[in-house]
Amino acid sequence: MEVEKLTPAEISNLWNSYISNTMAQNVTKYFNANAQDEELHNILEYAEEISIIEVEKSKAFLEKAKQPLPQRFEESDVDINAPAICTDNFTLLIKYKLVQDAHIVYSLSLNTSTRKDLREFYQECLKNSAELYNRLADLMIKKGLQHPEVHIPTTNHIGKVSKQSYLAGWFADRRPINTMEISQLVHNLKSTEVHKTFLKIFSQITSSNELRKHFERGVEMFQKHLDIFQSVLTENDLPKLPTWESELTDTTVSPFSDRLMLYKMTLLTSAAAGRYGSALSSVQRKDLGTHFMRIMAETLQYGEDSLNLMIERGFMDQMPMAKETPSDPSST
Repeated sequence: MEVEKLTPAEISNLWNSYISNTMAQNVTKYFNANAQDEELHNILEYAEEISIIEVEKSKAFLEKAKQPLPQRFEESDVDINAPAICTDNFTLLIKYKLVQDAHIVYSLSLNTSTRKDLREFYQECLKNSAELYNRLADLMIKKGLQHPEVHIPTTNHIGKVSKQSYLAGWFADRRPINTMEISQLVHNLKSTEVHKTFLKIFSQITSSNELRKHFERGVEMFQKHLDIFQSVLTENDLPKLPTWESELTDTTVSPFSDRLMLYKMTLLTSAAAGRYGSALSSVQRKDLGTHFMRIMAETLQYGEDSLNLMIERGFMDQMPMAKETPSDPSST
């Protein structure tokens, strides 16, 4: 049988799809086992179903290309009988934010895939994640979890920017933030709040002192980022957005393996750095750009430290690499 070759982008895309969905499949099963709300239960069942499909399809693509499979997450990585780590409301928020991140990854996978069958696969993944996102968003609105909504006055006309000071932001005469900047601040504040609270859960349930300190460091880092976002919104008479730590239970029993928690943290940190980078390219006030540049660098450093912990513990599989160039004997 002819081997179906894959480009480097297609290999890495399928690796990520395979590993992430084996994790999602088992973690969703755990959250579903603790869900009390019937509507949430039905949505989580749908999420589990699509993750199973996407695991099998990404696995088949890799096997047909004779590519070795990375280590998947198994049922042993998640104890579905462990007590609930959070309320249904926070489970809903977690899935809502994670599917936003997944949609971005699937879009990139579609855009970097060459083969038609792979493009069709990621198009289907995008369709599934959009359906899941809409179901989650509808339930969040129904439960009032999108409040307070942020609104600005309706303008009567569109003017032209006339002064270079429009781009400044360090002095007393700095302008109010515009709609793009509000959008980036609100989106990043909401997402970072969920990620910070997720880290707080991990620090509460891990039995490793080293990981607890690492997760607590992440909580402190993301809290500083949240303080920056909220301070800018407050300066512009925009509402204070909610925190979610009250939605955590007091359990210290971990349903997740250390490998799963560290891997999830690398994904969350990568997503946060990507959001900050997108915001950096979108905001027009220089002070906001400086904020996003600095916190992106902090987040990338934290992500590197998370990867180092995975390497130290033997949790990180090595992706296929380009052929090594033989060393020049004359250089030794």
